[in-house]
Amino acid sequence: TSDDALDLPVMPKKIAIVGAGFIAVEFAGIFNSFGADVKLFFRGDKILRGFDEEVRDFLTEQISEKGIEVTPKTVPVEVVQGEDGRKGVVTSAGGDVEWFDEVMYATGRAPNVEELGLENVGVETTDRGVIKVDDYSRTNVPNIFAVGDVTDRINLTPVALMEGMAVAKTLFNDTPTKPDHEYVASAVFSQPPVGTVGYTEDEALEKFGTLKIFTSSFRPLKNTISGS
Repeated sequence: TSDDALDLPVMPKKIAIVGAGFIAVEFAGIFNSFGADVKLFFRGDKILRGFDEEVRDFLTEQISEKGIEVTPKTVPVEVVQGEDGRKGVVTSAGGDVEWFDEVMYATGRAPNVEELGLENVGVETTDRGVIKVDDYSRTNVPNIFAVGDVTDRINLTPVALMEGMAVAKTLFNDTPTKPDHEYVASAVFSQPPVGTVGYTEDEALEKFGTLKIFTSSFRPLKNTISGS
């Protein structure tokens, strides 16, 4: 996991990373920058689901140029332990076992709610353990609210803070307040990094019907001067 990746006793020379979201893409860049041979496995057809298509394509191109191998629609179905401590990966694409020093899973986390006793008070959750809430972050039990990743709305730290402040206004300021999830800025600390706010092109097209799209591409000047 990403926790384990921060406490490795030895830097892996070759690593498989399973996933295509924030954490997978960020750690792929980190290990690649340290000189590791990195291969990304994921079930979908592109990295960063939910981001603008042009951004996804551009970042895939950039990380591929850096040497990260991107393998969509391919996931490990078995990981075997080698005698030398290496991990052998058998993928859904079939073929021979491919050997890695480490295999990291960045496919998301389940809500950590098992020890809260939600079932004792009747709080409803989904099959995955996500706490169900209404527009005001209230559960089906009127005096219990939930915010943050356990509600699986937008799983970002600043969003959880915003949701908490909205609950505080509702409870203590006599001002019922819904958390606003419409224009949430987010950043991916990939290499190069990605920042976004507002609608994706597809979302904007669905909402407004017609669009004018403006794009530009440039290479930072420090990368264009000989000898710099």
